[in-house]
Amino acid sequence: MRLSSQDRHLIKQTIYQLDPQAQVYLFGSRVDDNKKGGDIDLLVLSTHLGFTAQRQIKLKLYELIGEQKIDLIIAPETSADPFVQLVLAEAVLL
Repeated sequence: MRLSSQDRHLIKQTIYQLDPQAQVYLFGSRVDDNKKGGDIDLLVLSTHLGFTAQRQIKLKLYELIGEQKIDLIIAPETSADPFVQLVLAEAVLL
């Protein structure tokens, strides 16, 4: 996983402030240690967070870890969405 322990901590802390029960996953190129570059792709499973929280989280993360491209998907914990299921197949729980 190509994400520092400090960045992992800041991401989880930011999200848990809004929903302590959320599950936070990293997916995409940052999961593969052999790849270079790439944005930070996050999937948050939560029944309490929505679009407003998504904007708050992204703004806070820009402040804390710098202006990196962050893709943030928020979905319900019980999501049957095929994309969410595909992401979960390769994602790493933070």
